[in-house]
Amino acid sequence: MDRRDLMTRTGIGIAAAAAAALSPNANAAGPAMAIPKVNPSGKLLVNKDRARQIMERYKIDGLIAATAVNVYYLSNLTPLNVRYRSELGGFATFPRDPDQPSFVLCGTSETFDIANRDREIPEQIFFTGIKPDAVVKPGIEPEASQPREYISSKNWQFTERETRWLAMQKQALATVAPGAGWAIARALKRSGLTKGRIAVDDMRIKYLLDEIGFEGVTIVPGDDLFKLIRMVKTPTEVEMMRIAGRSNGEAAMATMRRFEAGMTFDDFENMFRQESANRGNQMLSILCGIPGGMLPDGVAVKGRPYLIDAVSTFGEYNGDFGRTLVLGEPSKETLFRAKAMEIGRDTVFAMAKPGVKFSAVRQAGFDAMVKAGIPEKAVFVTPHCVGLVHSDQPFRLSGIDDTPFEHVLEENMVLTIDLPHLEIGYGGGHFEDLIRITKTGVEPFNELSGPLVVV
Repeated sequence: MDRRDLMTRTGIGIAAAAAAALSPNANAAGPAMAIPKVNPSGKLLVNKDRARQIMERYKIDGLIAATAVNVYYLSNLTPLNVRYRSELGGFATFPRDPDQPSFVLCGTSETFDIANRDREIPEQIFFTGIKPDAVVKPGIEPEASQPREYISSKNWQFTERETRWLAMQKQALATVAPGAGWAIARALKRSGLTKGRIAVDDMRIKYLLDEIGFEGVTIVPGDDLFKLIRMVKTPTEVEMMRIAGRSNGEAAMATMRRFEAGMTFDDFENMFRQESANRGNQMLSILCGIPGGMLPDGVAVKGRPYLIDAVSTFGEYNGDFGRTLVLGEPSKETLFRAKAMEIGRDTVFAMAKPGVKFSAVRQAGFDAMVKAGIPEKAVFVTPHCVGLVHSDQPFRLSGIDDTPFEHVLEENMVLTIDLPHLEIGYGGGHFEDLIRITKTGVEPFNELSGPLVVV
């Protein structure tokens, strides 16, 4: 048998049927498709119904986001200052009451982007800082400093888009708040949230409100609450994750095919970065060898099995894909273990449907791989949700309800079920696919090839 014929020997049944529905070009090197537009529908990402159900369950009246992923999730916008890695460069609010407005709070540099109207964005409140000569009194909003205004020095003929830019800029300059705290306070007042419980993903928000004397609301830690909401995806998110998963898998396969004996991990990482970009994704992480340590010999050698775990993002949504890579002829042990991982995947895919506990999936995959012959201490099975964060689920709501809870699979969860095995001296193996939970089973977001890639 030719070495390349050993590649992607999937089994039968569920995996084979699902693979047939995916792109036949998934294994091609280089771009496999035209780079798609991010969020072509333009709709908000947040799962509003789920958010309000969870907020009702835990008696939360509103949400305030400060971290980049949650601001983006609630507002469809990543403010420029956030992209510049300012930790508190933008905020977003979301009320439990569906009749009240949500807001994005950001600097005036966002006016032109918002005015483009190429996607749905909540109401806006812009902020700068306090005017240098303003009189500051406790509890009274001071005058805001005025940012630079982009004006025309000539009588140009404006395009329709430029006209919108100027109108939005004029609105922002007329209503700008004198700082983030005052902008948050305005949003809460306009959403009817002057009392009750507000969950935040960064407790510095409480400091910003305390600093200006805003009272009446109770601020509670809400980072885990955001994760719980994000676990079930909207149709807009699902479509973006299909693209993320497919392109990520293609990029990983193309990278593995380019790997050669004598190359370093840095070589592998750079190739994955290139292959991801060719498909419109941005590399987030790549593992090759043993997690943390990477290549046991420092360079790639023939015959060793390497764990590959590839993560790249499209529109900030993660793809996640894992395989086992061997340069040259795989050993009998490697072939044997690849078959065991294949049995593990068929087992977990057969039971993955709404209502099944994560722990049941984990145990079934573990038992199947150990029974198939992989040493018990080498096996790890980890189901985890994937989305704007690689492992996107909480196991308790710290600061709200500290009682541990276990998740069950729900329709439109997007997740992977990691099926790796690791042994110092032998090496590693991995088998991981990005899937969506449907009403009756799973939809794969990458090609369902077999666990072993031989180059």
